[in-house]
Amino acid sequence: MTATEWIQAQRAELIQQVLAWSNINSGSRNVPGLNSAAKAIYADFQATEPEFSELLDPDKKDSGPIAIFRKRNRAAQRLLFFGHLDTVYGPEHPLQEAVVAANRHVLGPGVCDMKGGLAILLCGLSAFERFVPGKNFGWTIIINSDEEIGSPISSELFESEAGKHRFGLGFEPALEDGSLASTRKGSGTFTFKAHGKAAHSGRNPAAGRNALVPLAQFILACQRLNAERPTVFVNPAIVAGGEATNVVPDLAICQLNVRTTSREDEGWLQREMEQLRVSLQDGDRYRIELTGQFTAPPKVMNPEISWLLTQAQRAAAEIGIELDAKPTGGTCDGNRLAEYGLPNLDNLGARGGAIHSENEFLIPESLVERSQLLFALLRVLNEQLR
Repeated sequence: MTATEWIQAQRAELIQQVLAWSNINSGSRNVPGLNSAAKAIYADFQATEPEFSELLDPDKKDSGPIAIFRKRNRAAQRLLFFGHLDTVYGPEHPLQEAVVAANRHVLGPGVCDMKGGLAILLCGLSAFERFVPGKNFGWTIIINSDEEIGSPISSELFESEAGKHRFGLGFEPALEDGSLASTRKGSGTFTFKAHGKAAHSGRNPAAGRNALVPLAQFILACQRLNAERPTVFVNPAIVAGGEATNVVPDLAICQLNVRTTSREDEGWLQREMEQLRVSLQDGDRYRIELTGQFTAPPKVMNPEISWLLTQAQRAAAEIGIELDAKPTGGTCDGNRLAEYGLPNLDNLGARGGAIHSENEFLIPESLVERSQLLFALLRVLNEQLR
């Protein structure tokens, strides 16, 4: 049996694996679910026959475990495979069950982002270990539980591992047409708070200071910033303020996400936001707070990532598919690893769509296709990393 035949024979098992993993709720804040999903995935990944494996407990009450596997750890060249088991679907979300639909798509929480990607990693890497006789590199697998919330716990591990590996391969979903991500925008999350003064809206409204006023001005100013610098996007997303219609609101809050294209964008945006904060205080009438941070730096193309992309396209040609690369606005652990100095391709996962929504789906044929792509890429890299 050839590697191609073996991978094709795994189709039904790949689908069942995705269903089983996705039917364990692993929302980023659901620690019991994360623990259950991690144990199931950890057990299944023993099929790669690692020489070392560990289910690392970060000892944080609101965080799940990190699965780590290593093989040929003393090899001169090593690859880092990375993925995540958490999803955006907590126990309260209406989408809880993974099923095969009438159109044969797999529907459910995290089937594409990224239980499908983990299944592809397991299948493609297992094929490489089984069918390629001379291995010229070692590898590490890290599967974390906090990627969807910016990897606040696992980032430290990624930073320490980045310098120990030559390249990284991640298994986020492919772009909708199957393309890889050439570049990724950076991301940050911030909170704007305006403190005013409460008063009765009928008896003494002039004694109050309506905190919604600077909040409204802030949101309009965000639109101006977007127009001024097209490489930046500021998205005021969640607002809250006021408790009763006959009370002048003394507190207004806006949570926002920002996207950047370069490090220069980050500096520019921080300066603009600080100037905005000061101006909206209107002397001493309001107290304005702006807190938060950039959670992922922009990921830009460099010669090493370009070389890795060329090898992936060569591998794709060997199995008869086209593999394009396009910019995307999404962020992932590939951003962080690139910042830590590890060149990587980060969306070798499944094809599908509607991720982070009630309609998330996976195209089951892509499980075999992308497993074959991973096997071919590892074989190409094995030739190059002698």
